[in-house]
Amino acid sequence: MENWINISFRDPIVSRDGRPFGAGQGNRMRSAGWPLPSVVAGSLRSLIGKQAGGDFSEQRQRDLLPLGVVGGLPKCETDGTLYLPAPHDCVFNFENRRVLSSRPVDVQLGDGCDLPHESLRPVMLPQTDSPEEFEPGPVPSWWPSDRFAQWMLGKQVNFDEHFLQSPEVDQRTHASINPRNGAAVDGSLFSTTSLALAALPRYPGAANPGFHESHARMQLAVRVRGEGWCGQTASQLDALHPLGGERRLAHWKATQQLWSCPKEIAVGLADAKRIRMALATPAIFSDGWKPGWLNADLTGTPPGTEVKLQLVGVCIGRWQAVSGWSLAEPRGPKPVRRMVPAGGVYFFEAVSGRPGDLAGRWLEPISDDAKECRDGFGLATWGIW
Repeated sequence: MENWINISFRDPIVSRDGRPFGAGQGNRMRSAGWPLPSVVAGSLRSLIGKQAGGDFSEQRQRDLLPLGVVGGLPKCETDGTLYLPAPHDCVFNFENRRVLSSRPVDVQLGDGCDLPHESLRPVMLPQTDSPEEFEPGPVPSWWPSDRFAQWMLGKQVNFDEHFLQSPEVDQRTHASINPRNGAAVDGSLFSTTSLALAALPRYPGAANPGFHESHARMQLAVRVRGEGWCGQTASQLDALHPLGGERRLAHWKATQQLWSCPKEIAVGLADAKRIRMALATPAIFSDGWKPGWLNADLTGTPPGTEVKLQLVGVCIGRWQAVSGWSLAEPRGPKPVRRMVPAGGVYFFEAVSGRPGDLAGRWLEPISDDAKECRDGFGLATWGIW
């Protein structure tokens, strides 16, 4: 059973990164740039369990864990536009306002690089697109899904007020209070950092003079798949429940379908020879940067398809850490894992199969471990180059 959830906010949300915080560890709670998929998945499973009676017996836990919860993507509250993270193959020449595309290029005679595999090519700006050196400008953090689809088809994109920036950070300073006298404890100051997800700032420097709104009212869009009482409860959700730390409340409400593969993407992939994959959420692979479904020759078949692809180029940011705390046995800290950041782009060449089948895997998880997929790590979008 497939259901769709809208998450609305009133207060900023605390979504901690992995750095220590607490007595004897540090007095500053730092925030991740965006709530991790596992934060959304864990909160939703807890909510469904509470809505079904709050009995978290071992059998109930076994029923909840297989729930597939993916998304946590921003959606405009007024017009329903879904937003996707900026792809890393985008470079903005701020001087002439040109949006440029990085692509795998052939290594010339006398050139060299230290890529981890001999068949990989460096991903760079073609010389015809950038004949002169320039300082790249800031790229909007969140792209409307229609503009994102244009980019994944290799079309030109121009930044305007419909593109959004990262959420504003709300930093607060607190003091520990002695319950006996109501006074602050000496040396007990600490700070928390949270994300204002209810409204995202519009891209600066490209706004329409007649457009007066500086922020867009936002929700988070989530898809949940589950059977039995879990799926039935998810289909009827309409409740307040915490998301993230400090028990900051959000409104979770069942709604209609929130996304599907754009038709133009399906058409473009039908006979494509060169395939591009961009990550909409951070991915966790057993081989670090490389998906586990690729063999030693960097060829493989994406999960759920019969399309064989050859990896020829990668454009990703620095790895990010994810950890956590397990309340199930064995209780305690979870091991640190390395994530490929959202927006990472992989360039492939089709070897065999029907590339059009990839349209059916739009915003489906491609992480290696089944549990990471159920938590929404590694949502993939597909296009051409």
